[in-house]
Formats: sequence, structure tokens, C-alpha cells
Amino acid sequence: MNMEEQEVSAINNFLSKLGLEKFYPNKLTLQSLLEINKDSIYEEKVESLEKIPWCFLRKLFQINVGCRNCIHLTNSDDIDEENDDLSDFDIFNADDFKENKINPLDLIVALFLCADSFLQQEMALKMSMCQFPVPLLLPHGHSQCTLMLWALRDIVKEWRPYHLTESRGFVQDSIVQAKLPFYSFVRLKNCSLSKSELLNHALSYNQYNHNIFIHREMKGRAITKKIANGLVEVCWYLPSGIRNLDIFPGPVGFANLRGDICDSVKEFTFLFQMSTATFVLLDKVEEEEHKILASLQDVKSKLFLVVNHKKGNTRQDTMSVKALVKGLNLPNSRLKAKSPRENVAEFSDKLCLVISESLRNGGNTVIIENTLDKAVELDLSVDEVKGVGQRKAAEQIVEGIQVQRISDYKKQQLPLQGDEWKRLSELEMEQCSLKKAGDVGVEEYKASLQVEVEQIKKQLGKYKQSRAMKCFIKHLSENNTEKRDFFYKWMKHKLNSHSQYDTELHELHNTLREEYHKKDKDVKLIAELDQALLESSLGIEHYMREMGLTYEFSNSTKAADQIAHLPVVAAEMLLDGYPLELLDGDASNIPERWVTDVLMELHKKVGEKSRLLVLTVLGVQSTGKSTLLNTMFGVQFPVSSGRCTRGAYMLFLRVGEDMKNELNCDFIVLIDTEGLKSPHLSLLEESCKHDNQLATFVIGLSDVTIINVAMENSTEMKDVLQIATHAFLRMKKVGKKPVCHFVHQNVAAVSASAKTMTERKHLLDQLNEMTKTAAEMENLVSIKTFTDVLEYDMEKNNWNIPGLWRGTPPMAPVNTGYSEAVADFKRNILETLSGDRGRENIQIPEFLLWIKSLWKAVKYENFLFSFRNTLAAHAYDKLCKEFCRWEWEFRREIFSWQKATELEIHNTDTESTLQHLSDLVKSKKSKASEEITAQEKIMKQKLEDYYRRKNIHIDLIRKYKIDFFNSISSLAKEIRHSVNNKLDQALDLSKKSKELKDKMNKFTEVVEEQVLQLLSDCKQSTLSDEELRDEFEKMWTKETNKVTGLKEQNICENILKLLRASFGNRKVNEFFENIGDLTEIGRSSFEVTSSNSSCLLACVPVSRPTLQDIADNTIESCRQILVDVTKKNTDYHESFTKDLLDKVEESLKPHKNTKFEFDLKLHICGIASREFVQMHKTFLRTQLEKFKTQYLLEFLYVYKLRWTDHKKST
Repeated sequence: MNMEEQEVSAINNFLSKLGLEKFYPNKLTLQSLLEINKDSIYEEKVESLEKIPWCFLRKLFQINVGCRNCIHLTNSDDIDEENDDLSDFDIFNADDFKENKINPLDLIVALFLCADSFLQQEMALKMSMCQFPVPLLLPHGHSQCTLMLWALRDIVKEWRPYHLTESRGFVQDSIVQAKLPFYSFVRLKNCSLSKSELLNHALSYNQYNHNIFIHREMKGRAITKKIANGLVEVCWYLPSGIRNLDIFPGPVGFANLRGDICDSVKEFTFLFQMSTATFVLLDKVEEEEHKILASLQDVKSKLFLVVNHKKGNTRQDTMSVKALVKGLNLPNSRLKAKSPRENVAEFSDKLCLVISESLRNGGNTVIIENTLDKAVELDLSVDEVKGVGQRKAAEQIVEGIQVQRISDYKKQQLPLQGDEWKRLSELEMEQCSLKKAGDVGVEEYKASLQVEVEQIKKQLGKYKQSRAMKCFIKHLSENNTEKRDFFYKWMKHKLNSHSQYDTELHELHNTLREEYHKKDKDVKLIAELDQALLESSLGIEHYMREMGLTYEFSNSTKAADQIAHLPVVAAEMLLDGYPLELLDGDASNIPERWVTDVLMELHKKVGEKSRLLVLTVLGVQSTGKSTLLNTMFGVQFPVSSGRCTRGAYMLFLRVGEDMKNELNCDFIVLIDTEGLKSPHLSLLEESCKHDNQLATFVIGLSDVTIINVAMENSTEMKDVLQIATHAFLRMKKVGKKPVCHFVHQNVAAVSASAKTMTERKHLLDQLNEMTKTAAEMENLVSIKTFTDVLEYDMEKNNWNIPGLWRGTPPMAPVNTGYSEAVADFKRNILETLSGDRGRENIQIPEFLLWIKSLWKAVKYENFLFSFRNTLAAHAYDKLCKEFCRWEWEFRREIFSWQKATELEIHNTDTESTLQHLSDLVKSKKSKASEEITAQEKIMKQKLEDYYRRKNIHIDLIRKYKIDFFNSISSLAKEIRHSVNNKLDQALDLSKKSKELKDKMNKFTEVVEEQVLQLLSDCKQSTLSDEELRDEFEKMWTKETNKVTGLKEQNICENILKLLRASFGNRKVNEFFENIGDLTEIGRSSFEVTSSNSSCLLACVPVSRPTLQDIADNTIESCRQILVDVTKKNTDYHESFTKDLLDKVEESLKPHKNTKFEFDLKLHICGIASREFVQMHKTFLRTQLEKFKTQYLLEFLYVYKLRWTDHKKST
């Protein structure tokens, strides 16, 4: 058997030993590891070699640095104990013992050989997070190895060079594209000094001693390597910007060749040629090794010899080293010797000095992706030979970014997510809130909004696919999933790479950060910078969003045919572990048609077996919520702080057959959201509303909500939680009661649970207080505590998680305690859910209905979300109620004065001249202005006094004080305008009455003329009384037409406006959607139903018959008020409606429920509308027709008199 066959046989034997042979080569997928099964939840004992790889992968995906310890069987310690007695030691037992252990390097190589391209990327990323080295060159038999460019593409590192220390800036770069100095470490065959241990000491200076590289003193390393010789591992040193901690001032790459150079000549040559310098560790030099080193070029500038002087070294060993130094003509500075008196830690300090000196002198720097040609030249394989076509397609799509600004590129290539989409989202929100209706009638305003909505949808439907989107959709629709996945990844890499080097984007980030930290913040500028940042951000999610909107707004048959397959594509990607944008955070909207069709396609693909368990993590920005989700489930949500794309994403994880019955679901849906309470966004007007909407929506969708609370951000998170809890109280359709878990990050002490008990109790007390306050605002007296709304146990649902890093980033590894605590948390959640047999999980169709219902409820919540927390909302609501009472006192006072003045004008002597009437009204207007100014001052004083009160959380609403003062001024202006109009109408009516009186004085002549005309036209026959009345009507209309000019009011619209206002800030807009004709409401008797009383009956001990009696008595009282009002010979005034609404509220005080109150008020308003409309019409009619009957009789009398005379004459 030759060498190549031996190597292949060794790989096959080793893979067979671990049970991995069926996955070789590259058949193990990422999706298979993300499945939720018992192996991914429970810590299973490693009782056989076949379980070692899965234990390693499970812990690696938990970012647990202890994953490399999964190389021993759990019973191997017993063997150690049995073999303590040397007399019993058996050489054969020793061999068996070794057979039960494996070298961790062999395990890593085996898993990379079995993993497909995408799992390799994920493994490399997780290993890098653990501060483990990752494979740069991977051996795979046949004396071959592969350059792992693709596997390293996902690794992006951050560091802070010294020149950015003062500005607190940082550099972020892909590790294969970063231009860095690069140092390689290799050894000769006879070397007793561990280069891996030496590197660990060097790179862990001033930090905890972390075993970056596996070395011979670690567990399992004593086992001989089977397949890992020739492996080249690479890691990076990255500075933190803290001079006392940093070893080197800038980033540096380090490579470590496993095995000696004679067995891996190609690998060694590749490393030497690409490196800034190469360190060769040796005790002595053999002839073959001498030849290899002598064949190198540039050895004087690139080669360092590290000689380990130890006891037992022979003179021959020393002479072989000297011969090599002489043969290579190396200066003494290139020779570093470790004396027997030095330990490894001490010698590592010398090594760091040598590297620092080399860095100062300058040398070649390396970009890993540029070493591809060198690898090919040396006959090394490259893993990026796959997906070349997809790489070119991705480059073709993004090439336009290089020649124009991102914002311009997005307008041209991704037009659907521009201003029109955002405007449409605003309009749909406004259709629910109607906050900007102003003086326009509600129905008229709603109609105008709908017209604009339809226009925008029509315009969006006209857009043709851009060149970039055609190409994107074409390659994403590829039937070959591997090609599709390569294309998606290359798009992601290319876009991320551009963002990292986009100077404009960096400048915007820096300017925004500087502006935020200024003492006098320019809020307008911050808003502009934030918008510019959004417009300048471009990632793969923008293309996916554009694809969804393309489908959402397709309306022509031809276009629909071309994109009908897109939901199928997205559903397949969801099943393969890709996230789907649920809520577009930039526009605050859900493309409902797109999301619905994608999820329904997924439902079909899984045979309509799609029971879902939804889990959400919420947290303040940059508190590690995405990292928490990633660690719990091994997924890869974006974790970079300050991420520009906002919203919510969902990711589907399959549940294994062994857990489906226990969890009662087929998928676990993870929902990740943007960080809440972004510091710079918190200054913007809509920020609070956006955060509260988002939190309420995702909590409402969830079965389990994890509230991620870092100690420094607990107040902000409590604020959001209060608003979300309050929102659930207002959403009557919300039937879910999510389980709520609090995760307290950065809490590491073993006594933390006991010490934080008081704090947890205080948190619960606060939440209970807020819930009670919210329930009082909503008149839900049965709701007393936070746990009445969300399921929460103070003992079981609080989790203390240690800090993520063990040391100072960026060189700190992940804290093992963090990974273990998160794994325990995940296990507990799923065990608790599996034990809850009474829980029914919904399938996708029901989930979609839930999304629509919940989003609709969120859109209709137009008051609560604007506040920081419930106390602020409550304080504002109380002031609104007081303000409303003052307003009506103001209005009634002026109305009383107005009615008296109108009566005075009407009673003015009809003999008065028109000039006299005009002068009278002018003086009354002046008097009215004085009265209104006086009442305005009184109301402003009341507001001032209110803000001087204590114990009503005034400080929470102090920022609204100016708004309320402005509202008083606007109110006074509105009343002044209204009174002046009424006085002008009174003047006009008096003028018309005078004109009519004058006409009536001359009307006898008109009657005479008309009668004579009739007699002339009808000489031969007399007219009946009915015919005479018709003739009179024609004459009356003609003669009085010039004096009819009073405008008829829209009484129903005014009543509905007052009805809406009577609910203050309560959530009632949805109830007004389908009212229709108000005058048709209330014609049948009012009935108490389950829909309008169920919540009320649950809150207070009152029977339905009793409620019916209350309703009937209230209606009867209001009917009596109507009778009294309509008896008056006066016009309609809005105070009449206000009196009716006040009467209803007074009657329902002990039994208040918003739906019941609305239905009863609407019923009474329907009755009143008919009376008030008739009252108004009667008033207008009587003003001009009070003389009509008199002149009709005169008309009839004159006609008959003249007809008699006519007959006599003939």
C-alpha cells in the first residue's frame, strides 16, 4: 500500500470509528444540526466514540469553549483508576485505552471533511467566537490539502487601533479581506518545545491564559494524530485600544502548521511565501530538513529559528543548528534560543518583543483571499471552486454600487421600498387613528385617505423589475438549492464587504454618534442623520424585501405569472433555515399578501402539518438579545450593534420526530427584533411609538417571550413592558397569555439568585402597580396583577446569565458560564413546554389570522404607544379628562352668552335700519372677544394650577404643558370663529326677515297680479283648491328664493365627532369602521349581548338582565332629555349631544366597559340624530315660512273674489 492509499485508508478508518463515514465527503448539512431534537436539548453522556462528534458540534453551536473536551468517553476515568496500580498494568489494556480516545485535532479535521460548504462556514465562525484557531489549510488525503477561503468568509472581526482610541472608533473587517501582517509557526521533527503552548502564552498576555491552540499538555493531546498532520490553523491577535492590555498595536495573523515540515512541504512552502515572517521551532536539524530550509528564498528577511536548548542536547545537535545558520547566512538577530532556565511563559515575552520589532520594521502584509493564486501554483486545492457562477452573478448585481451613492442605487434598483411604500404605511396607520382629520368630516377624510391609498398602490403596481432584481430573482429561483445558497451567501458577502469599506456610511455613523453626545443636541439634525443612515444602508435583506414587495403589488396578469413562484422560493428558503422579514421596521408595515402566501406555501410543503411554537426575545439595543438567541439555538441572527435595518424577522426550526409529541409542535418559530430604546433614536418623536408597537406585536404573537434585561438598561425595558402589558388590556381580541421569562445578563455571582430576590420582587411590584393602573384606565377591575396578563413566576421565570466574555474583547473568549447558563435556560423552557399537556399550538393558517388581527389591533392603538410607560400615559389621560371638562365649561359659558345675544339681535325692532343692525352685531363681536379672552385666561390658570399639584406624576407629562397651552389658544380661536359665524348668521337672518317683511308688505300686489294672470290663462274654468295651492307654491318659491340663504349643517357628522371625543384616549377607532347611516341606528330596541358585555360580566358581579335594565333606564332618561330639547324653538347645538353622552357616562359609572358603553352611546346617538336633524330642518324652515300660511289664505280669498267678479262681468 503506497503513501496515498495509506492516507485515504487512515481517513476512512477514523471516520468509521466515529460513525461519520456516511457523511463523507461534505454531506453533513447545517439544517440537520439546527433541528430541535432530544440530542440538541439534553446533555447526553458520551458513552461511545460515535457520540463524540455530536457532543462537540452541540457545544460548539452553543459557543461553549469546553467543546474540545468532548473527546473522552464518560467511563474513561474508571479506566484511569483501575490502572493506578502498576503491577496490574497491561500493555494491551493501554492500547485499548488509547483506542477509546481521539485527538481533538483529528476530530476537527474529520468534521470539516464531512461538513458541506455552509456548515464549514458556520463551524469556523463559532470556533472563531470561542477564540479557537480555524483551518486555513485542511488536509484530505492523497498528500493534498485545501485552502479554506470560503469557510473563513463569514468571520468578521472588530478591533480598535491606537489611533482610534480617543474617538472610541473601531475597525470592522472580514478576516479574509483584511490587510494584516502574518506570522507562521512551524516545527522540525525533533522539537521538544510546544509551539502551540508558546503561542498561547504569547497571545494571552495580560488576559486569562486561554488555550487558543490545542497543545500537548491538554486533555487528549497525548493521543497520536491520525489525519490532522498538515493542518494549518490560523488565528488573529486584535488590539482593544487599551495600551496596558494590548500586546501589539494593530491586528496580526498567526498560523500554526500541525506536524513537521518534512511531512507537509507544500503547506510549509505556502506559509513561508505568504507570511511576513516564519518561526521554525527546533532542537536539532536533520539533513532533509536542512535541504527544505535551504531551498527557500528571502530567508534573511522572513525566517526566524527558535532553538530549544535543553538538558541532554548533544554536541552534534548544536552543530546541526550552527551548520543551518551558516548555510542560510542568517544574522544572529534571526536566531532565538530558549535556555533550560526559562519557562515557556518567560520565553513567550521575548517572542512578543521579536514580533513587535518586526512590525516596527515593516514587512509584507497579507490579504488571505489574495493567496488563491499562490495556492493554485503550489497545487493546493481551493474550496471556492464551487459557486463561481453565483459569485459572478452577485458581483454583476452589486457593481452599480461602486459608481453611485447607495441612496441613488436603491431608488433605481429597489424602488418599491422607497418613499411611496413608507407613505402608504403612514396612510394605513392614519386610516386607523384619524389623528390628522382636523375640521374635515370623518367620512370625507376617510374617503380621501382611501383614494390616496389606491393611487399609491396603483403606482407601485406599475413599477417594472429593475435589472438588479431580475437577476436576483432569477438566481434565487434556481432549482439547485446548493447554487441558490451559494448565490445568497455571495450576495451577502459582497454587500457586507461594501458596507465595511463605505466611507460615507462610516462618516454618517460617526457624525450621528458625535451629535448624540453633544450637550445641546440638535434633534432635527439627528433625525436627518438617522434617515440618511437608513437610505445609505444596503444588505441582502433589502433585496429580499424588494422581492416581497414586487409580489405584494403585482396587479397585471403578465407580471403575476412571472412572479407567481416567489412564495414557493421563499417558503423553501424558510424551511432551509433562512429568516423571513415579518415586519418592515423602516416603514412600520407588514406586506400581508406576501407573508400570507409564503407561509401558506410552507404549510402545503409540510403536508399541512405546521403546528407552531413561537418564541421571541426582546431587549434594549446592544444588550445581547440576538447573541442569546444565537447561542440558544445555534442560529445566526445579525448581532452587530447599531444595525440599520429595523423590524422583526422570523426563522423556522424543524422539530425532530422524537420531540414533536412532547412539544406538541412541528416547528419552533424564533422572532428576532431590532434593539429597542436606541439612544439616538429615543430623541425622535416617533421612536417611543415605534418601539411600543413592535414590542406589543411580537409579544402578542409569542407563546414564550424572553425579556433580556442588562442591569444598566432595566428601566428602559420595564417601560416597554408596561406599555405592552397595557396594550394587551386594550386589545379585546387578544386571547393569548404569553409565558414571560426575564433574563438578567452580566450577573455572575453564585449568590446572585438570593441577592437579587429583593430586586426581582421590586420589579414584580412595579409591574403589578402599572398593570393595576392600566386596568383602572380601562375599567377592568378584575385585572389586579401583571400575571393576570402575562404568565410569569418570580421564582421560575428569572434567569441570571453571566457576562458573555471572559476577559476584555476583542481577544476574550466566550465565557463558559454564559454558554452553560444559556443551555440550561433553553433546556428548562422546552422541558416546561413539553410538560404542559393542556397547551394547544396553532397551525400556520391560524397563525396568519392571528398576525392580521394583532397587527390591526396595534394600528388602531393611536394613543398608548406614544408614551414612555403606563404612568406617563395614565398621568396624561387624567389631564386630558380634566382638560375636556374645562373645555366644556368654556364652551357652555360662551354658548349661553351667544344664545342671549342671538335672541337680542332677533328681537331688534324690525323698523331698524340695516346699518343699525350691522353696528349692533359689530359691538357684540367685540364683546364676544372679551368674553372669550376672559374664559381663555381662566382655563389657562386652571392648567397652571394643575401643573402645581403634587403626587400625580406631573413630571412625566411636563413636556406636554406647552402643547396644552397651545390647545387652549386654538380652542379660543375656534370658539371665536364659531361665535362670529353665529352672529353673522343672526345678522343675516335679521336682514332676510326684514327683506321678507318688506316683501310681505308688498305681497298683496303680487297676489293680485298672480290671480289676474291665472284668470286670464283660465278664462273658461275655475281652479280647484289643490291646483291653487300648487300655483301658490310656485309663486312663493319664486318670490322668496332671493331671501333663503341659511346653510344646513351636517348634524350626524357632528354627533359622531362628539361621540368619538367622549371616549378620550380610549381605543375605540375600530368601532367606528362600519357604522353607516347614523339615522338608521337605534330604530330597534337595545339588547345586551355577549359581545358587548362579556368583559364587563367578568369584571363585576352583575347579571345580564340587570345590565339590560340599566341600558333601558338610560335610554328612557335620554329620550326625556330629547323631548325637552326639541320643544324649544331653537337650532341644534353640539351641547345637546354632549348632555346626552354625559348622561350615559353618569348611568354607567359603576358598570363601565368600553364596548358596552360604545354600543349604548351609539344607540342613543342614532335616536338623537333623527330628532336633531328634524329639529335643525324645522328651525331653518320656520325662519322663512312663518308668513306663508297667512298669504296662502289671502291668495285663495283673492282668487275666489276675483273669479266671482269675473263671472258676474261675463
